[in-house]
Amino acid sequence: MAFTNVSNKQVVVNGTNQFSAAIPMNGGNTCKAGITVFANTATSLTVNIQGSNDLQNWTDGTADTGFVVGYAATANRTIAFAYVRLSYIVVGTGTIIVAADLNISQQ
Repeated sequence: MAFTNVSNKQVVVNGTNQFSAAIPMNGGNTCKAGITVFANTATSLTVNIQGSNDLQNWTDGTADTGFVVGYAATANRTIAFAYVRLSYIVVGTGTIIVAADLNISQQ
């Protein structure tokens, strides 16, 4: 299992596409994200684990919604791609400051 910090106090603004760094799956097929919201002037944060084989064309997975101030994790997601990243979407008007990590494993 590989644990990677993908963003640390990243500012996410409503209406602007924000993404974490891309992380190689390194033979893993399952991924889970840990999300810490430090500040929130919006309604909530939606996080989507995206997959890619070429680092250019990204496919959305199932979105996890309702992240507010504090820590929460996404569900385990089966990944059939060579790389993953997180897509952040602010719900409501405002700004969210977020840190995130990915746990990648072979299941």
